[in-house]
Amino acid sequence: MGFSMFQVKKGINLDGLAQVMSGAGVPGAAGDASLAPVGSLYLNVTDGQMFVKKSSGVGTDKWLRTQDSSDMAAALQGISWREPAKLHVTTSYADLAAATTAMNTGTLDGTAIVANDRILFDNITGANKNVFVVTGTPGSGATLVEDTNTATKGDALYVQSGTDAGKQFSYNGTIWVQQGAASSTEIGFIKSFVGKSADGNETPDYSSNNVVTDGGSLETAIGELDNKIGTGHSEPVNFIQLNDAVMKGLHQLDINLSAARTFHFGSVSGGTATEVCTTDFSTHHIEGCFSAEWRVVVASGNNKWAGTVSAIFNRATSEIDYNISSILTIGAPIAGLEVYPVVTSTTLALMVNATNAVTTFTTRTLNCYYDIYS
Repeated sequence: MGFSMFQVKKGINLDGLAQVMSGAGVPGAAGDASLAPVGSLYLNVTDGQMFVKKSSGVGTDKWLRTQDSSDMAAALQGISWREPAKLHVTTSYADLAAATTAMNTGTLDGTAIVANDRILFDNITGANKNVFVVTGTPGSGATLVEDTNTATKGDALYVQSGTDAGKQFSYNGTIWVQQGAASSTEIGFIKSFVGKSADGNETPDYSSNNVVTDGGSLETAIGELDNKIGTGHSEPVNFIQLNDAVMKGLHQLDINLSAARTFHFGSVSGGTATEVCTTDFSTHHIEGCFSAEWRVVVASGNNKWAGTVSAIFNRATSEIDYNISSILTIGAPIAGLEVYPVVTSTTLALMVNATNAVTTFTTRTLNCYYDIYS
């Protein structure tokens, strides 16, 4: 029996071993390529593409086409990762011509610019937020030409130099946003917004703990404040609406805490009635306010007068009715003393007058509802 060591047809065939062969078209349909063992290589002489046989049997599906640089170049067009940019320039330019003028100085973002540099611009009026390529020599009439790969949502790139060196940015469909756990622009904004002072797990440290529990979450603290304010009324009222944002809820609580009860220190020169405690309804977002109370002390040296002024009023007509109770005095009566409230559609004030100069100390309480939503 003869022994066949070599079979020479199209390439080299060592019995039982991988083969190297070539032909026109995709391999595997018939002939030697269909009989080749797993691991064999095949070159399509028509287009130069290389195939590896991945499984035994007949059929083009038994062969796998290898990837080359042209495949990678095609894949980069229109998908996430982009070729790196030398700089990320955030400076605002009136138009592309202004950006081109800046580039022709030879320096952008403190970095020297040369021909073919790729620069990410995201603040040129009238131009796309995209990479522009320096075409020509800066300082000698170079131009900025936008990358043919237009920015689409999900694109990402790496910045090599300048202020943002070493950072990665992705395009969200509107702007380029810095990515990365350690240096995310958005995370930094959020930390500053809520007052978080350091990285890592951190519990809130509130500046006062009259109502809120130190270390409690923002949601818990807002609930404690809202509950305290609400139960402080004869009929409980909650000031935060369902699903309000955290900061909007805090703002609503803040105006209720600050405007509901306030202290004023003032002075009256004497001879002219003077506002010593004024409330602006609009500034304090005051709604549905019909009554108020002032606990006032008027002092002139060692002579002091104290009383509680209670008033009911109509902002629409500027009508007001009031009385003064709990009057107390120390020393001699204060000459020419007058204490009374006035109201308009926009303000509420306590007026004080005396013959001589006096000092006033006033605590004002409003029976009102405050609403930032109005």
